[in-house]
Amino acid sequence: MIAHRSIRRIFSGIALSAIALTTGLPTLPTQAQTNPGLTLFGGVDSEYRLSYTLQYNEPRSPRARYYLRVPGDKLERAVSHFRISYPQAFTERNGAFDVDSIEVRRGRGRGGENIPLDDVVWTPESGQLDLYFQDVVPADTSVVIVMSNVRNPNRFGVHNFNLQAEYRGDVLSRYIGTWEMLVAEE
Repeated sequence: MIAHRSIRRIFSGIALSAIALTTGLPTLPTQAQTNPGLTLFGGVDSEYRLSYTLQYNEPRSPRARYYLRVPGDKLERAVSHFRISYPQAFTERNGAFDVDSIEVRRGRGRGGENIPLDDVVWTPESGQLDLYFQDVVPADTSVVIVMSNVRNPNRFGVHNFNLQAEYRGDVLSRYIGTWEMLVAEE
């Protein structure tokens, strides 16, 4: 009889401890999200998944910063133009870009030397950003697209930003990869 009571108390103590651990500990806010995460079902094939970092990634944040990385091995030839397409849900939920705060940098991580842009065209109706370079970006050059002062959407969501590159002399853009981003994460 005493053994049953003590076993029952032990199990109830373990159960209450598990509940306290899963619900009682507050989560600390993060400054940046840097990994592409783990995809169990569906998603983008790993060969086309591009890495990124998000700063100030909160709902409705007007100062979010996106570092979208493109490894050099993805750029087979000299590039004259990047096209980034994103889902309509981004702008439908009041997400917006500041085209004057978009730059492209050589290198990895957060990038280094700026690559001069001739023009940045944002077309919210079609969900596209077009980045035109003053000079072509040489083949096999790693670049980072830095978007500052992005206004995040009102609600959290997984947004696939697709990158296409127009090589020098080509008429059509070619698919390079996708950034699967968790935008407006609290």
